[in-house]
Amino acid sequence: MRLEEAIQKLDRSVGNPGTKSSVKIKQRFSNILQEVKYKNLPQEQLSLLEQELNSIFKELDLEGKKAEVELRHHLKKLLKFLRINFSLVPEGYFAMYGMRIGLAAGLILLLFLYFYTESGYTYYSPLGGLLIGVMLGSLCDKREKVRGRSLLTRMV
Repeated sequence: MRLEEAIQKLDRSVGNPGTKSSVKIKQRFSNILQEVKYKNLPQEQLSLLEQELNSIFKELDLEGKKAEVELRHHLKKLLKFLRINFSLVPEGYFAMYGMRIGLAAGLILLLFLYFYTESGYTYYSPLGGLLIGVMLGSLCDKREKVRGRSLLTRMV
């Protein structure tokens, strides 16, 4: 399936009645495909993407009752495909992972400080880890945006 066909199919299905979240997911999916369309990918990468779209839309029913769940699953699958094969990441991707890693490191530090020291700053360690993780992730996001490898669509 060509990129334009997939965008048109999603845009047509947005007009059909459905839940708000289903419509939002269809719009996000369409927006991501439109951004990829304007990245001017080489022909071999474009053919690889079209093969992936064929596998996604072959089994996808946009009008069914479980369309929202299927779309969410396929959207995550497409984002992973874009990240692995084309190094394209959604906006805020690294900030989200930095936040997760920082919070986990802060909680581990909290446990260490709680059991082995009597510090008054023990309970601030998760917040500190969270802030440091978000700052480092945001720097990575800015670097990817400058390099042109960032999709301007937010994470799903």
